[in-house]
Amino acid sequence: MGGISSYKSIFKATSLFGGMQVIQIFLNLVRGKIIALLLGPAGVGLNSLFVSSVTMISNITGLGLNFTAVRDIAKANESGDRERLSAVIVTFKRWLAGSAIIGVIAVVLLSPLLSVYTFKNYDYTFSFIALSFMLLFGALSSGNASLLQGTRNLKGYALHSLTGSLSALVVSVPLYFFYGTKGIVPALIISALITFLFSIYYASTIKRERVKVSWSESWSGGKEMVKLGVAMMLATSIGSLVHYLINTYISNSASVADLGLYQAGMSITSQSIGLVFSAMAIDYYPRLSAISDDNIKVKEMVNQQGEITMLIATPVLILLSVAAPLIIRLLYSSDFLPVTGFLRILTIGMMFKAASYSIGAISFAKGDKKVFFFLEGIYMNSSILIFSVVGYKINGLIGLAWAYLIMHFLYFIIINIVAGKFYKFSIAPALKKILIISFGLMILAFLSISALSVTYSLIASGFVTLISIVYSITQIDKLVGIRDFINKVLRRS
Repeated sequence: MGGISSYKSIFKATSLFGGMQVIQIFLNLVRGKIIALLLGPAGVGLNSLFVSSVTMISNITGLGLNFTAVRDIAKANESGDRERLSAVIVTFKRWLAGSAIIGVIAVVLLSPLLSVYTFKNYDYTFSFIALSFMLLFGALSSGNASLLQGTRNLKGYALHSLTGSLSALVVSVPLYFFYGTKGIVPALIISALITFLFSIYYASTIKRERVKVSWSESWSGGKEMVKLGVAMMLATSIGSLVHYLINTYISNSASVADLGLYQAGMSITSQSIGLVFSAMAIDYYPRLSAISDDNIKVKEMVNQQGEITMLIATPVLILLSVAAPLIIRLLYSSDFLPVTGFLRILTIGMMFKAASYSIGAISFAKGDKKVFFFLEGIYMNSSILIFSVVGYKINGLIGLAWAYLIMHFLYFIIINIVAGKFYKFSIAPALKKILIISFGLMILAFLSISALSVTYSLIASGFVTLISIVYSITQIDKLVGIRDFINKVLRRS
């Protein structure tokens, strides 16, 4: 029953946060549309520049604490020792407050430079000084979200995330309507403040004990969080640099139009499957961190997560590949149809990424800084850069898609070798079977689209898609009992 319960927990969390992500994306799209209508292109650009500039500083001064604290909080929460959990929370909140204050000071001191670098004048210096409050409220709010995530308060975390998106929408509209572009800075600050206040309420539901933690204890305990956080921050920063270099290489080698097609293809694919990855990261990482010292339990959990991930991801990616032209027209326009072939190859690469995702979290959950930084910071980013440049040089966007596929295939092999050597991990027979069938169906769909005439292609690929959906639903039902769940809901109603 423990195995069934674990599968149910995974599926429940993935469904809950997948649904939450859909709502958030919708709210953000509505907010973006309103900004576009009320402020025009200039207002959209101004809002984007403000947010990206402050976020960049926040990411650096935050030291990755919001990510790494989840690990320590989850482990303390799993132990059942309330005093230990409370001590970890006190340490985290002290370090969080310190990093937030440093972030505020950094924004204030750098505000003239931010204004000049971003807008080529000093006119926005005071706007950036005011936005230091957005950084403060945002950092503290994210800290409370980490507490909810670490203690696996799924309902509180989901409500906190939705509240943030909804408050940003409600606050922004009247300010943009009455004050135009002058309302951007107040809207960003007030939205951050409201989200922070809600986060205090949700975090207050976490049961804690009153404990005395000396500042020296907080210093020594927080240093371990920071070491792992810095490794993540550096890996993320290198990743941002690599994506910038790829973008500039494409635009300089060919045209901005090619870059637009590349970004469109990546955006469609990442948004469709990103819902699964986001849901995994929110619930799976704290659960894995909680049992990270036990390699047997780690192996079991990683394989179970891998099964659910592949069963959900496979029909989504096959459907995306088959319906690519229709989806491109819906989300963009017929001008973006040249990206169809790129997107279809990319979906196969995404299959390998999905297969690697649950395994790749092991090193971070264990706090293994060196392995994590080598895999995610050095290997992943350097291979993305090298393969992308070579692939694009050989055959443009299609070559870039094949490069992405090969890179993730190699990563899948390497992550299994590393996890096996350092953590005694191996893929379970049940997951192997799902991987073989999933990749078989994906390749079958791809070949039916590529090799057959339009009519036969639609029939064959549609049939493969149907098989994939039926197979996934059947297998998930065996693991979590979907039909029993639906029957319970129907009986209640």
